[in-house]
Amino acid sequence: MEGIAQGRVLVVEDVHEVQALLVASLAAGGYSATGVADARGMRQAMDAGRFDVVLLDLRLPDADGLGLARALRQKSDIGIIMVSSHGAPHERARGLEAGADDYIAKPVYPRELLARVRNVFERGKRPRRAPGRSFAGWVLDKENRLLSRQDSGDAAGLTRAEFDLLCVLADRPGQIVSRETLAAFLGVNVAGPNPRNIDVLVSRIRKKLAVDGDEAAVIKTCRGYGYRFAAKIDG
Repeated sequence: MEGIAQGRVLVVEDVHEVQALLVASLAAGGYSATGVADARGMRQAMDAGRFDVVLLDLRLPDADGLGLARALRQKSDIGIIMVSSHGAPHERARGLEAGADDYIAKPVYPRELLARVRNVFERGKRPRRAPGRSFAGWVLDKENRLLSRQDSGDAAGLTRAEFDLLCVLADRPGQIVSRETLAAFLGVNVAGPNPRNIDVLVSRIRKKLAVDGDEAAVIKTCRGYGYRFAAKIDG
């Protein structure tokens, strides 16, 4: 299968056989993949080099994967994909709430792995149009992938997936956009056992962009269908 050259992926997995399979699958797909077995190894690898995406096991011998994801997201917009043997919807939701861009359940199939890594990796490379649009006290700079406050310039701290979802809605102000359409743009799975991915992302965006305590001021829910960008956009 064809991959994308120059993409660097860090695989954090304590089971040697699984780590080796993930690294080999990524290498076969054209990525530069590095494997480590624990949180300590992850920190050392990230101190030594730059990575585009991290495959992070939910349970590690020296740390909780969710805690690592939260800490990583606070200081970086690196792509994060949680990996776990538990594929229950609530486990997936917890991973997304911790700041992950996507979630993949074990056993991991190479084709699905490459597709999910590719989707997350490409989010940071897609060309963006019309920078500098403002709404509800925020400035959306798609060129530099930044959402900041108009008054202070402080960044909203959106993840890659959150930023991309916001852009899809902001490009269609007033229009109802289905969860399936949003998922297609983001490369996120909403079918089968994982229907809450889009809802979790919207919830995270709303908390960060609440206007006077109203978390639904910018993005409105259209029950039974999807979401609508409700704020007035200038520019």
